[in-house]
Amino acid sequence: MPTKHLKYGGSTMARTLACPAWVNLSANMPPQIAGEAAEIGTALHDAMEWIFGDESRHPDDCMGKVFSGVKIEYEHLNDKLLPAYESIIDLIGEYSIKEWALEPFVELIPDTAGGSIDFLGVSDHGKTAVIADYKFGYHLVSPEDNAQLLFYALCADADPATNAMFKHVEKLVLAIIQPNAAGEDDMRVFETPIYTLDVFEDNTAKAIETAESGCTTPVTGPHCKFCPAEAICPAKTGLAVKAKRLPEIHVDTLAAYLPMAEELEEWVKAVKKLAHEQMELGVKVEGYKLVNKRAMRTWSNPEDALTKVKRMRGISFEDACDFKLKSPAQLEKVFKAKGVDFDKVADYIVSVSSGTTLAKASDKRPEAPSVEAFKEALKRLPE
Repeated sequence: MPTKHLKYGGSTMARTLACPAWVNLSANMPPQIAGEAAEIGTALHDAMEWIFGDESRHPDDCMGKVFSGVKIEYEHLNDKLLPAYESIIDLIGEYSIKEWALEPFVELIPDTAGGSIDFLGVSDHGKTAVIADYKFGYHLVSPEDNAQLLFYALCADADPATNAMFKHVEKLVLAIIQPNAAGEDDMRVFETPIYTLDVFEDNTAKAIETAESGCTTPVTGPHCKFCPAEAICPAKTGLAVKAKRLPEIHVDTLAAYLPMAEELEEWVKAVKKLAHEQMELGVKVEGYKLVNKRAMRTWSNPEDALTKVKRMRGISFEDACDFKLKSPAQLEKVFKAKGVDFDKVADYIVSVSSGTTLAKASDKRPEAPSVEAFKEALKRLPE
């Protein structure tokens, strides 16, 4: 996988379009430390590229192999690689893909704007281009008008290495492959005409031009998530100062305060994350220090410990080990991998909510009744 890092890339394009100022605000920020989830994600991307690099390979061949320093375990294989592999196979069949490229590095502006596409394919008649991106995390990503995928399509159409693939393209297929996305399919697809890129290209050019002009006036929104400049963003720090001056909160002001609280909550997390990362690198922050989390006892060698316990009198195997049925979502993956009909256990599955959570009125989920409304409904039930 190419490691070249450009100023304007696919993963940050939605943020660049919404807030060009982030580019300049983050220019002097210290480098972020990749967390465990990011390292696993990189390894899984590398594994997928390795699998499709040879038609004789299968995800099962990854078991125990090391990619980018991460050893592929059963949960990586069963929960991530197998569903992602099957999704690509489905894409190839559904759109009759004849030609494809794995991780092609494409550029819109040489050495400035571009990135690597996880999977780029073109149908046998050349009229459909498929751009797919793996998301191995749990933050749900939609393919609809996805800025990252549209940016990759724009780059591929412009780059001399791939533009021949787009010669007769009339339709773009944007695919997000995200195994284990809660309540969603492993793959979600959005189709759009090729001319969608015309408007997108204009918007991209304007955003990059604004950023290059030195813009530092931020615009807040959902795109702030994962922004490296969030901790120092003047829009967020100004909001924090404003919040300190607000009068006492009452029920009739909650609607006005909640959006502010949501933004500040993310800002607080960003500040703490930045401080923690820098202190782990040896930077001193006055008034604070790093301490070890509470130590938990664990087995140094579980296999040997189990063997020892099994040989001891008075302790049965059931005393030493816990057995728990996998969740329906986990077991469904196992059934699928082994070719067993999961519908045979469907009668034993129910969907139970763990409670309520706060959401915007625009959320597609139906509104849940309040506790008081639930109590009143219970009172009306016949005895």
